[in-house]
Amino acid sequence: MSYSVTVPDREYFEKNIPCQSACPIHTECGRYVQAIGISKDEEAYLLARAPNPFAYVLGRICAHPCEDNCRRGKIDEPVAICALKRYATERHNLGMGHDPERKALPPAPKRNKRVAIVGAGVCGLTCAHDLALLGYTVEVFESAPVPGGMLYLGIPQFRLPREIIKMEVDNILAMGVTLHTRVTVGRDISFSELRSKFDAVLLATGLNKGRELNIPGAHLTGVYNGIDFLINVNLGFEIELGKRVVVVGGGNVAIDVARAAVRLVQEAAGDPTASGEADKSLQPALDAARMAMRSGAEQVNMVSLESRAQMPAWKGEIEEAEHEGIVLDNGWGPKEVVGENGIATGLKVRRCLSVFDEKGRFNPAFSDEEKIIPCDSVILAIGQQADLSYLQNEDGVQATPRGILKINEDLMTTAPGVFAGGDVAFGPRILVEAVANGHRSARSIHVYLSGKTKKTVLSRFRILPNWRMPSGYLSIPRQKMPVLAANRRIGIAEVELGFDEEQGRAEGLRCLNCQVNTIFDGSKCILCAGCVDVCPESCLRLVDLVQVSGDERYEALIERRYGVPAAQLRAGQAGAIIKNEEKCIRCGLCAQRCPTQAITMEALDRKEREVFE
Repeated sequence: MSYSVTVPDREYFEKNIPCQSACPIHTECGRYVQAIGISKDEEAYLLARAPNPFAYVLGRICAHPCEDNCRRGKIDEPVAICALKRYATERHNLGMGHDPERKALPPAPKRNKRVAIVGAGVCGLTCAHDLALLGYTVEVFESAPVPGGMLYLGIPQFRLPREIIKMEVDNILAMGVTLHTRVTVGRDISFSELRSKFDAVLLATGLNKGRELNIPGAHLTGVYNGIDFLINVNLGFEIELGKRVVVVGGGNVAIDVARAAVRLVQEAAGDPTASGEADKSLQPALDAARMAMRSGAEQVNMVSLESRAQMPAWKGEIEEAEHEGIVLDNGWGPKEVVGENGIATGLKVRRCLSVFDEKGRFNPAFSDEEKIIPCDSVILAIGQQADLSYLQNEDGVQATPRGILKINEDLMTTAPGVFAGGDVAFGPRILVEAVANGHRSARSIHVYLSGKTKKTVLSRFRILPNWRMPSGYLSIPRQKMPVLAANRRIGIAEVELGFDEEQGRAEGLRCLNCQVNTIFDGSKCILCAGCVDVCPESCLRLVDLVQVSGDERYEALIERRYGVPAAQLRAGQAGAIIKNEEKCIRCGLCAQRCPTQAITMEALDRKEREVFE
């Protein structure tokens, strides 16, 4: 195995791996995708799990900014990175059982410091995970009867099975973390008492209150808050919605509310196969019965200010909602909840002409067009806010005008030793950012408690002398996630079923291997333009160096190479090969074509090591 020199411009080449650079925890997405493609499932799992104590969860519900930035998406469709993370975790379970590696870790030397974490959500538990690895005594305080935060309380079971949450949480608790449920700070224990008993405190309480809508009729019977609705549904409490439900909102929470409402109605009607003991010969009739329940009088409408294309909810979730019979009323805004005898009977809406003003600020404009959508219940899912009622002025923890906690760059609040992370510190964010916040807060708490940390990063190119991409990789279409048939989506049955092995391998082979680069040795290049001619994507260009200007890095290289400033070069004196990284498909034809071996295909290997003292 041979290596070239240390990477001269690490930042450039790391950004050239767009999936990894877009991930808030810098998961080596491409490497685990490629491992799946060549049947190295255990390696794929370890790569996905390394920075992420919630790999199983995020394999199902991650917002996948990696996919949004995947270079394959500029050719046809991005690689299904999130689905492949789920594939890796499920294949790991098949062969290894529940995450034994973490449970088998030797206990870290104990430090004589205690840390309290308020909130057993993703950020809080990630921080607990990291601090436990460092030997701290960690106690987590959660007001709900179950840990997991909005994983458990806000995300419906048909998207995230509860056994997955339990497994992730149990793996963290097995590291010696103590969990206290049904303990509300400010009621069961004061914040000042918590601070007196612990050397540091992390506030990771999230945004656990829904925003109110100040319109006439908002307090009628039958009007619910979206967050409260999801919490009650997920904790198993009975809610009477009636046959016709209107959900207000266009985000992912509104979609979850609408899809949960459909199932709540169905469960009230009863599932003829709920016992799981039905005669298989009756299956066609039972499927017809399910469909009859779905096509009865029950109706769920979603009202959103945005057009369908502008809705902030994920496209796939919107499509599944429509597939389940939910009606989208796009471009309408709520004006009044109408009712009789104190009970909601409909929602009056008005046509929304635009959501944002010319400066991009949220400022909806409406026309005079109105209509009433008849309903038995209205569920408002228009945003979330923090509940900071447990904090008193004397605690010294300040909030911002946005109603979230004020923090510095180390995530410390205005009170010494009190840190904050996740949504309560940054506002609504995706789950993988909560994981990143958990890592960051653990590091900051460690440094605050007289600890030290030193990070070293080694990046180098590894030469790939016989580089070849998989045969037919450009013709492999994105694999479609198998889903449960609409007439079988009852109760808590998981809708997305996951890739089978054939799909997983095929999807893994679609990766463009963005960590592999075409490296040019200018001392060997004879400017024959053979690479330019052979490139199937026309991503290489041979230009006169007098055309290269305005970039200090290039100008410094030119002066070092030719002994004169770039501005003094004469036309025809020197040339350069310009590469469009966005178009490169890593086929390696340029390296094969080069007569002087001036081009090599090289993989960027990056090793990061952080030592905590």
